[in-house]
Amino acid sequence: MTPRDDISKLKILVCYYQPWPLPKGGIFFPIQAGKAVSGFNLKIQGDNTGDNISLKNATFSEFTAWYWAWKNIKTIYPNLEYVGLSHYRRFFCLNEPFYEYTRIEKHIIPEMDDYENLIMNKLKKNDIILVKPASFGVNLSMQYAAWHNISDLECMSNIVHELFPEYDADIHNFFEKNNRLSLYCMFIARYDFFDKYFTWLFKILFEVEKRIDTSKYDARQKRVLAFLAERLLNVYVYHNELKVIYEPIYFINRKSIVSRLFGLSKS
Repeated sequence: MTPRDDISKLKILVCYYQPWPLPKGGIFFPIQAGKAVSGFNLKIQGDNTGDNISLKNATFSEFTAWYWAWKNIKTIYPNLEYVGLSHYRRFFCLNEPFYEYTRIEKHIIPEMDDYENLIMNKLKKNDIILVKPASFGVNLSMQYAAWHNISDLECMSNIVHELFPEYDADIHNFFEKNNRLSLYCMFIARYDFFDKYFTWLFKILFEVEKRIDTSKYDARQKRVLAFLAERLLNVYVYHNELKVIYEPIYFINRKSIVSRLFGLSKS
């Protein structure tokens, strides 16, 4: 990979699994997740070059793309100072007065005018931008048990205790005394946060991977490491007492996009 002459010190990394419209603007950097096992080429940066775990996409989901970026993005943008994580259907909504909502549905990707300036202005007084939390009727341990395999969460908690015992109280409080969760593994922060968080996170995830058997899981539950990482982001931010600004997201309606791509809709 050749370093690029790019004056921007901020990149929003966007994870892709299938053909999809790309957002406009040089601030966005698309990555094809699981390219090593996908069987097709989206003609964007794949997560199967350099130091990568692309073959593990079934269990790590979008985190194969994020791992690739963590290990390789600085070889492309050596002057990078800020990093954001987004998805092909989900982008932070920073310029509309929808703060009472967590998710705003759109039929097409919004223009997101002046996105970089909006981000930098928000990060002048905050350490990180996270998705506005969703609230559940039960604590997050019970919520996980209802949707996933609670033994995986217990395994992860034990590993955090072994590797980072200073997080014990935070793990307990977050899962047992809390019902709010910033979803989707999305954030925007300084590169230093990105690097430190992923150093911490992947020590945990690789150990969880060794101890759980996903051979009988369906395709959704096999994504267990991404589900756990989604929650660990919240724990890490809380433990490190970061100043957070919460923002809603745009969710691009898939059926509308597919209809437009294949000429199935006139609207």
